Amino acid sequence: MNYYKVTLISKGKQQEVILKGENKQEVLESIKTSNKYKGIAIKVEETDMPFDEKIKHLQDIIKANFSKKKLDYPAFISAIRQLAALTIAQISLKDSLENIANNALDELVAELFKKAAEGIDNGLNLSVTFEEYEAYVGNLAVAMIKLGEQTGGLGEALYALADIYEDIEENRQKFKKAMRYPLITLGAMGAAFTILIVYVVPKFKDIFDQLHTELPLPTKILLGLEYAFSHYGPLIIAIGIALFVTHKFMYKTNKEYKYNFDKFLLKVKIIGPIIEYSSISRFILVLTELSKAGIPLIDSLEIANGILENAILKEKIDGVIREINQGQSLTFALTKYELLDNITLQMISAGEEAGNLDTMLENASAYYKTQFDQIVDGVGDAIEPIMMAVIGGLVLLLALGIFMPMWNMASAAKA
Repeated sequence: MNYYKVTLISKGKQQEVILKGENKQEVLESIKTSNKYKGIAIKVEETDMPFDEKIKHLQDIIKANFSKKKLDYPAFISAIRQLAALTIAQISLKDSLENIANNALDELVAELFKKAAEGIDNGLNLSVTFEEYEAYVGNLAVAMIKLGEQTGGLGEALYALADIYEDIEENRQKFKKAMRYPLITLGAMGAAFTILIVYVVPKFKDIFDQLHTELPLPTKILLGLEYAFSHYGPLIIAIGIALFVTHKFMYKTNKEYKYNFDKFLLKVKIIGPIIEYSSISRFILVLTELSKAGIPLIDSLEIANGILENAILKEKIDGVIREINQGQSLTFALTKYELLDNITLQMISAGEEAGNLDTMLENASAYYKTQFDQIVDGVGDAIEPIMMAVIGGLVLLLALGIFMPMWNMASAAKA
């Protein structure tokens, strides 16, 4: 979401309000339909996030990362699918939400749907409550529910949301499976290295002190690490947590920081392609669902762009939207901003020419999903050389750090 400072004229008086939305058009539409803001908007300009919103984001980050509450995605997907079925069956939305909340096994899912039912009872839209839980459910849920509310097809939007989340959860599980072996191996090696530094290296420290000679660099590194862990262990952990929270906070509230970090991530080998293909696959999937629902292309692109998190990819989609607004074709715009590969561009071009863009977008989505699966399946093989290099480096540092002084001592004794 972006933040906009809106200047309103009402009854001859001027006032300024801060509103949030995906774009200026959405903000202007929200003013027209709102009972809270009366008047004519004479100026809308993008602005920084208000201070109170930054504090709220910080609280959400701490709550989401350090509280016991974690969203059970399979339970959430099941609840969304139930809500979709009950909505299409024309069961009262409040009753449906209460029923799901009462039968949900996951604590957070039950809390979310119970609060949503209370919100409906108070005249709020379903998306308002989901927006409060965006730190847990993601912006995709908020965007799709808003779409359903705007089009009058909430049930269909919820079904599409459940399908998309199932694909995302499947990809997440594949990625976890691919990363499990490397992470367990590196974790075990890191634990062993820490134990050796804390408990073994100090045993040799007295021996090294008795040598009264210049110690080699690997030994100095080991002794430096031992001193840091022994004297500043809790401080190091606290700094690590503080840096993590600061990064998350800056990423959520500072556009320049987010832009540069997203740019960096796309350039990182292994991680970059995973982010790019998973994001584009999700984008095309949402765009396909919106297009099939009869939403105009520009609106579909803007809504689908809202679910992307990477600032670089969002910037490219913004460029695509500008080109289409200027009369260019979707294929031309996508080609200009180098967003998709040639195979996908050919599919979309054929779809535009034949008038069956929906079908071709669906094929493109399936193609990108296949490409993403292939990348994830190859993650283990790609990481293994890096992992072996890291493990080898740690073992070499330990061996040289402990034995080089002994070799020097033995050489001096022979001399």
